[in-house]
Amino acid sequence: MAKSTEEKVVRISRAAVANRLVAELNGLTTLEALAEKADDMFVKGGGQSKPTAAKHHVRRALETAEAMGVIELTRPTDLMVKKVKK
Repeated sequence: MAKSTEEKVVRISRAAVANRLVAELNGLTTLEALAEKADDMFVKGGGQSKPTAAKHHVRRALETAEAMGVIELTRPTDLMVKKVKK
């Protein structure tokens, strides 16, 4: 029996994807942009595309990071995200 040469896809949860994106923030961005990136990462990990679920998990991760003082959220119309310098 021959070994498979295909690379195995590492499965990652939506919450883990959202947390990773928030941790890697490096400038001003929006919730929509982060949710789109999160959905793309989840699909690459073998999951199904669900933009509303991605947006939900990203928003929760952002609100947690804001409560901890890691980022600053501005809410005029769309959610703007800025990393706090320490």
